[in-house]
Amino acid sequence: MPLEPGTRLGPYEVTALLGGGGMGEVYRARDSRLSREVALKVLPAGLAEGPKALARFKQEARVVATLSHPNVLALYDFGEEEGLFYAVTELLAGDTLQAHLREGAMPLRKALEYASQITAGLAAAHDKGIVHRDLKPANVFITGDGRVKILDFGLAHWDEGAEDGEDLPTLERHTTPGTVMGTLGYMSPEQARGQRADHRSDIFSFGAVLYEMIAGQRAFVRDTGADSLSAILSHDPPEPSRLRPGVPPSLDRVVRRCLEKRPGERFQSARDLGFALEGLSHSGVSTSAGSARDEDPSIAVLPFANMSPDPEQEYFCEGIAEEIINALTRLANVRVASRTSAFQFKGRSQDMRKVGQGLNVKTVLEGSVRTAGKRLRVTAQLVGVADGSTLWSERYDREMEDVFAIQDDISASIVSALRGRWAAGDSPAPTRRPTEDLEAYQLFLKGQHNWYKRERGSLERAAHFFERAAERDPSFVAAQSGAANAYASLNLYGMEPRAASAKAHSAVRRAVALAPDEAEVRTALGIVGLCCDFDPVRSEAELRRAVTLNPSHVIARCYLGFALACSGQADEAVVAFQRAQELDPLSPYVQAAAGQCLLLGRRYREAEIQLEKARDIDADFLLSLYGLAGARVALGRHEEAVSALERAAVLTGRASFFLGWLGWGYGSAGRRADAEAVLRELQERSTTEYVAPPFLGAILAALGEVDQAFECLERGLAERNAMMMWFRWPLWESLRTDPRHGELMRRLGLGSP
Repeated sequence: MPLEPGTRLGPYEVTALLGGGGMGEVYRARDSRLSREVALKVLPAGLAEGPKALARFKQEARVVATLSHPNVLALYDFGEEEGLFYAVTELLAGDTLQAHLREGAMPLRKALEYASQITAGLAAAHDKGIVHRDLKPANVFITGDGRVKILDFGLAHWDEGAEDGEDLPTLERHTTPGTVMGTLGYMSPEQARGQRADHRSDIFSFGAVLYEMIAGQRAFVRDTGADSLSAILSHDPPEPSRLRPGVPPSLDRVVRRCLEKRPGERFQSARDLGFALEGLSHSGVSTSAGSARDEDPSIAVLPFANMSPDPEQEYFCEGIAEEIINALTRLANVRVASRTSAFQFKGRSQDMRKVGQGLNVKTVLEGSVRTAGKRLRVTAQLVGVADGSTLWSERYDREMEDVFAIQDDISASIVSALRGRWAAGDSPAPTRRPTEDLEAYQLFLKGQHNWYKRERGSLERAAHFFERAAERDPSFVAAQSGAANAYASLNLYGMEPRAASAKAHSAVRRAVALAPDEAEVRTALGIVGLCCDFDPVRSEAELRRAVTLNPSHVIARCYLGFALACSGQADEAVVAFQRAQELDPLSPYVQAAAGQCLLLGRRYREAEIQLEKARDIDADFLLSLYGLAGARVALGRHEEAVSALERAAVLTGRASFFLGWLGWGYGSAGRRADAEAVLRELQERSTTEYVAPPFLGAILAALGEVDQAFECLERGLAERNAMMMWFRWPLWESLRTDPRHGELMRRLGLGSP
């Protein structure tokens, strides 16, 4: 049975289960002596009774304890408590290389950077006579700041035949117990034969990992274990350059030498291998292929300019650009700037160099739309940002009813142009149209436009547009998911919770019935799970599935970050938002949401800096304004906080959500009369509209009325008001020392205060 939160093993208090497998569970824990977060790997009592399993567990601890290197997971402690053996290591925030590779091949510069760090860690181990014997992407961890950590030395042994090097059967998946050591697809030929493996076996495994990073597919994995073993022993995989144009011959040679069947023909040390990789980096691997093609092709699609007198055509112009973005994301190895970041340049006189710098792209697609009656003319041109030169241009004259055909034509033309320039591979399958109904599609775009604004009025408009789109086309999955997201968000921003939850569940059920395995649908399930069902664990699982289905889904990554941050997993939350920021660097929503994540983690100075960056994009973006106020109150700068909250109240016509923040800000600043006036206003308005009880509790807490504050919070919990999921906001920080605060956190499933 997994350990419950609060269980103590020596000085370590378990706070959450991180994962588990055949060799035990890994927990997040707190070291009471040093007040730091650690990872706790526990060998279950049943396994500890088996001598081989316990020997392997102790062996791994002894191996890691002998190493001290920045690219190897650090071991802090090892112990036993009432028959439970445990190892204590550093707590990492990030993801495995295996998770990164689900997105396909890596940019060569990044692959070489990670590869150099892996070889450095291997060299440190080999210098101690330690052979890993199970190097694979699942055992390589990438932290949020790009640091590589080699994990799981459970199969390691010493070259010189030390007692601890006795072969033990692996319990890893894809491994045949008792016959071979390692993991099929990554083990060396000598491991596949059951022979003793030395440090050169790790070099072969490293070659298989490097191959996958570069080529985007595994070197030796086949349909069956027997076929995989045969491939390792007898077959050479195709060179990476045959699978990915732009890979230089020098990198092919390094990979080929790592994967030689005979150990004597491989690199003879990890240090030699590291020197070879370093030489590739210094020689500029991305341009050494002898080709004029760009190594990292990238493009931004700007909103098409509306050249028609009808302002309603703005939505149509945005829709054309968005559909082209969707089509281009299907091109292999081409990075496409996200919609919200690219659309920040809407309506401006464009300096293409600044666009390229801001979006980190080399080319920009821009265009215009002109309508006359039912006739439509669309022009598009592809521009190189380095010199402003036009690389491709085209004009399309169509009937308005042929809008989707126009989008397909433009996308196909651009794909053809880019394939020749960037060797982007075969033409991708046509993008599935979200709906055949043009009016439904325009309603959907209006809904999406309003969803990002984050206040009750705009969210209600978003829900209205999404529902109208779904009424016109009941099979429109994105519209059904959008309605679910809008109503779930309204539970936070001021709609009566039971009504919001009922509408959100109804919409998400329709979406699931249409397309249960689409990322949009799993994202909606995650958002509804967090905001309506108070189930951050299920929400996290749904959002991780959404990210697996579509690694570029920015909103899924943002809400994954929120689910993690709300339940106290602050470091993992930051990593989720870092990836969202990489995908959508100029979105005020993404940047402000990242600041809110830091706010939930009580990293107030970092939150303030991040939220200021969001305001640089949009000075009056509401998510930034109230987030900044929360950080500034926590930092003791109350009047600055009040100023931001007063601005938000004005912008929203004193909406109750923002008025609640303002009342709390007044109370925190010692402006008691102002806080009491806001409290009275909200109490009076609660007779005619829904006012979230947690806000009343926040103002009462700031005024020192603790018992009344907890009464309001209990009402918020009973009503299932989504504010309670954001209980780590500084609004209720003054209550944190009260035992009732911790009890509420426990009942909400949000972990320790």
